[in-house]
Amino acid sequence: MATLLALYIAQGLPSGLFAHALPVFWREAGIGLAWIGALKLLALPWILKALWAPVIDRSLWSVAPVRWVFGLQSLAALCLIGLGIVGLTPQGPWLPLTVAAILLINLLMATQDVITDGLAVRHVPAIWRGLANTLQVAGYKIGMLAGGAFLLILASHVDTQTALLLPACLLILLLALVFRAPILRNPHPPSSSAGDAEPGIIDGFIGLIRQPGMLFWLGVVACYKVGDAMGSGMVRPMLTDGGWTSEAIGNFTLATTMAGLLGAAIGGWLYTKLGGRRSLIWAGIAQAVTISAWALVAVKGTGAALVYGVGIAEQLADGASTVVLFAMMMNLCRQQWAGTDFTVQASIQVVIAGLFGLLGGMIAQTYSYELLLGLAGCLGLAVVLVFALRSPKTLSP
Repeated sequence: MATLLALYIAQGLPSGLFAHALPVFWREAGIGLAWIGALKLLALPWILKALWAPVIDRSLWSVAPVRWVFGLQSLAALCLIGLGIVGLTPQGPWLPLTVAAILLINLLMATQDVITDGLAVRHVPAIWRGLANTLQVAGYKIGMLAGGAFLLILASHVDTQTALLLPACLLILLLALVFRAPILRNPHPPSSSAGDAEPGIIDGFIGLIRQPGMLFWLGVVACYKVGDAMGSGMVRPMLTDGGWTSEAIGNFTLATTMAGLLGAAIGGWLYTKLGGRRSLIWAGIAQAVTISAWALVAVKGTGAALVYGVGIAEQLADGASTVVLFAMMMNLCRQQWAGTDFTVQASIQVVIAGLFGLLGGMIAQTYSYELLLGLAGCLGLAVVLVFALRSPKTLSP
C-alpha cells in the first residue's frame, strides 16, 4: 500500500502542474479560454497508453517493474528541470520545446501508470480495493497539490524556473523511497496450467471487450465524470477573471485538495458499505450537483466564502466519485492483463474528458461561465440516471 501510494503521488506531480498551475500562468499571459480548455489534449499519451499497455504488461512477465519505474521517473524529473529552463509561457521560439516537454512527461507518467495500476490489481484483494483506490486518489491528489497549489504559491515568491525544481526533486525523492520495494523487485508471470498456450498480445487488446456487459460498462466509464470534465477546467480561469491572484488560487487549490483527500476516504467507505452500484449512483449525483453549484459563483461573483464553500463541496464529491469508479474498474480486470484492462478503461475516460474539456472551454468563451457550468451539472445527472435505470443490480461486488 505504501509503495502504491508513493507511485501515485509521483504520477500526480506533473498532472498538478498541467491541470492547476499551467492554466493560471497561461491566463495571466492573456491566452484565450478555448486554448486553456485544449490543454487537456496535451494529455494525449494518457489517451493512447492503451496502445502500448499490452506490451508493458507482457514485458512484466519477465522483467521486474523496478527497471521500468526507475527509467520513467528519473527521465520525467530531468524533463521537468528542462521545462523550467525553457519556460512555461507559450510565447516566442521556445513554444515547440515547451509543448514537446509536456507531451514527453505525460508519456512517461502514463506508461508508469500502466505498471502501477497493474500492481494494484494483482496485489490488492477485492475486499481492500476501496482502501487501495482511496490511496490511489489521495496519492494522486497529494501529487497534484505539490505540483499545482504549492507551485502556484511558490511562484509568487520565486521565479517559475526555480519553482519547477519542487516537483522534479520530489520525483527523485519518491523514486529513492520505492526503489527497493518488494512488489517492484520480481516479475509477474501469467498464471496458467501446464501445457496452456501463453496469452498473445491480441488477447490483451480485445479480451476485455469480449466480457459480457462490457460495452455498457465502458459507456458508463466514458461519461460518468462528464460534468467534471466540462466544468472543472474553467474554474481557475473564472477565478483569474474575477481578480484572484496566483497565490490566492494556490491557497484555494490547497484547501480544496485537502477536501478531496477526505472525499476519497468517503468514497472508499461508500464502496465498502454500499457496494459498487449504489455508491456509483450516490457519488455521481453529488458530483453533478456540486459542479452545477459553480454556476452560482459565476452569477453571484467570486467572493471568497462562496468560492471556498462550493470548491470544498465539489472536491469532496470528486474524490468520492473517483474512488468508487476506479474500484469498479479494477474488479473487471483480468489478472494477467491487469495493467492493460485498467488502462483501456482509464484511457476511454481520459479521451472523453479531453473532448468535453475542449467543448467546455469553447462554450465558456462563446457564451458564459454560468451556462457552461449549469449544462455540465445537468449532463452529469443524466449519465447517473441512465446508469441507475439500466445497469444490472448484480454489478455490485
